[in-house]
Parts: sequence; structure tokens; C-alpha cells
Amino acid sequence: MPEQARMTLYAHGFQYHPHQSAFLLPDAYGEHGRALRIQAVARRLAEQGIGVNLRHAAPTTTTVLPPSRPTAAPSHHR
Repeated sequence: MPEQARMTLYAHGFQYHPHQSAFLLPDAYGEHGRALRIQAVARRLAEQGIGVNLRHAAPTTTTVLPPSRPTAAPSHHR
């Protein structure tokens, strides 16, 4: 990837995730904020003659189940 493209992505808040080999936007920007940033980056890169491929990122969080209640140990009567 050209240095110019990387700098444009970083300037618009994208973060590189090596395990996905992709630049991603944090959820903190919200859906509207991410859409605006994607449009701005796509426009800027197109002006530089750089094509853009977009894909929906796989979720990065896993569902965590609440802790189960401890079960009482069986009582032994003598």
C-alpha cells in the first residue's frame, strides 16, 4: 500500500489491524461518523488515483455469558 494511502487513512481515524490485514474505524465514531470518514477517505484516495475496496469487518468482540451461580456442595448426613 502506498505511503500516501496509509497516511490518508490514519489522518481520518482508521487504525491498522494486522490480524485482519485491514484498516478499520473504531466503533466509537458511531455509524454516521464512520460513514462520513469513509466517504472522505474514498474521495481523497480517488483524487490520488488510488482505488478503495470496502468490506464489512468481522465482529471483534465475543459474547460473554454471565457467571453461573455457584451450586451448593451436596451435604452428607451421618
